[in-house]
Amino acid sequence: MMTTRKLSLLCAALTALILSPLAQAKDEGLYLGVSLGAATINQEGSDPDLGDFEIDSSDFAWKVFAGYQFNGVLAVEGGYRELGSAENSLVKTDPYGIDVFVIGGIPLGPLRGFGKIGGIYWDNDTDFADTSISDDGFDLAAGLGLEFELGSFAIRGEVEYLDVLDETWMYTLGATFTF
Repeated sequence: MMTTRKLSLLCAALTALILSPLAQAKDEGLYLGVSLGAATINQEGSDPDLGDFEIDSSDFAWKVFAGYQFNGVLAVEGGYRELGSAENSLVKTDPYGIDVFVIGGIPLGPLRGFGKIGGIYWDNDTDFADTSISDDGFDLAAGLGLEFELGSFAIRGEVEYLDVLDETWMYTLGATFTF
């Protein structure tokens, strides 16, 4: 007759055996991806003719990216992103950027939580009624995300902070394919 302890160990072993294929880490190798969503841009500034201004608005945003997954927990990634246009009655701004990240992930079965930190080279044109100002820089970028993996294909949701203008947040849903 089987004791409760032996039965518990048998159930745990069978559960581990059944779930072990689901607990595998993300495929290693080169991956490509695309994400769509929104960016919220905050910018404060001044113009000699118009005076001080503030923009705080959201618009459609997107990004394309490529990376290399070294193992289940470490990857590097770079991409191009359009952050949409933000405007008020006096000013319109149109930033975009090229970024690079180091990504650390935690495989949780078919889910993988990840955090990323890196930098973004951004360029922005701020248009006023009769003039335009161009600005650029290289600044901090960071984010958090969750990825649902189905073999080489994954669906990912992300929230990213970009130190573009005064503050930019990007919220996206996308997909990746690992080769």
